[in-house]
Amino acid sequence: MSWSLQVIAVRGIPIRVHATFVLLLVLLFARTALTSGPRAATLELVVVLLLFVCVIFHELGHAVVALWQRVPLTSITLYPFGGVARLGTRFLRGQVELRIAIAGPLVNLALAALLWLLGGGPFLGQWQTLAAQLVAVLFWANLLLAAFNLLPAFPLDGGRVLRGILEPRLGRVRATVWAASLGQVAAVLAIGVGVFHQWWLVLAGVLILPTANAELRHALALRQLQTRRVGDVMVTRLQHAAPEDLVSTVLARSRAAPLDEFVLIEKGACVGYLPAARLWSGARTEPGAEGSARDAALRVAGDLDPGASLAHALEHLVAAGAEAAAVRDEEGRIIGVVTRSGLLRSLTLTRALVERGELASQHDE
Repeated sequence: MSWSLQVIAVRGIPIRVHATFVLLLVLLFARTALTSGPRAATLELVVVLLLFVCVIFHELGHAVVALWQRVPLTSITLYPFGGVARLGTRFLRGQVELRIAIAGPLVNLALAALLWLLGGGPFLGQWQTLAAQLVAVLFWANLLLAAFNLLPAFPLDGGRVLRGILEPRLGRVRATVWAASLGQVAAVLAIGVGVFHQWWLVLAGVLILPTANAELRHALALRQLQTRRVGDVMVTRLQHAAPEDLVSTVLARSRAAPLDEFVLIEKGACVGYLPAARLWSGARTEPGAEGSARDAALRVAGDLDPGASLAHALEHLVAAGAEAAAVRDEEGRIIGVVTRSGLLRSLTLTRALVERGELASQHDE
């Protein structure tokens, strides 16, 4: 991100250009200017910029559907080989991810249809004017962009579509393993073929492979979380408080047991979670504050069973947009709380162990 420069913002979404994209333009212009002259180099530069306008529309297609599905979008960045729309979360349900992923290629197909009509339909490319030739080039480029992105290999859109299709049958983790594994195979093949034929295939493989590797490691770490249970990591030192209690009242109770966390109970339901660190941090920054415990508490999701897997718990919290969930035993008593930050720490540690090979023997199927 530090190598990117924001050029425009669309509805608050920054569109950035990576330094390597600018370098590509400079190298293309210099190469063509030396071989064919500055006029041809300028024309080629215009064509490349128009191609990347199509890429921007592709990414905006992702963005519009993401916002429609209420998925946060942080930025769009243009790279030499295309664009990347960065979502605010990587935990998407299959159908949501499928809709967001397919939107980009559909935009390219719509642009191709429009250019086909502008270019004379069946007579596309037969006219000899510069404008007609440019329309034909952009038509075929959009078809190529759609076809390339629909390849079923993660992180391409087709790989995300494949994961969205497989998730209902295989589950999120196994669907990701399939899509990311195909991404690895596609990247290696692209590099191998590109070495002997087209250099841009090498670039494509080099860009695809690290992302596919990272997503596969993430999936394997999530698979490990499926073997661990909520009851193993939940916070158990709890006290009950009422949502209308003042923060100062809860603080007074906390002084006798500063390590205890607080769950807010209303009509038997957990409606908030107030960890000790948040409670005491607020006391330091706002001395004498008389706000209610409800206002200071973290948002909670529906209750979890202590036998639920950590992977299920994480997806449960992300889907609810909550930071914590109460854990109840078979008799309905609250016996603990599991937090999103605690689960993410477990995921980070597990992923590190997977990368080091210390958990390799546990995730083979």
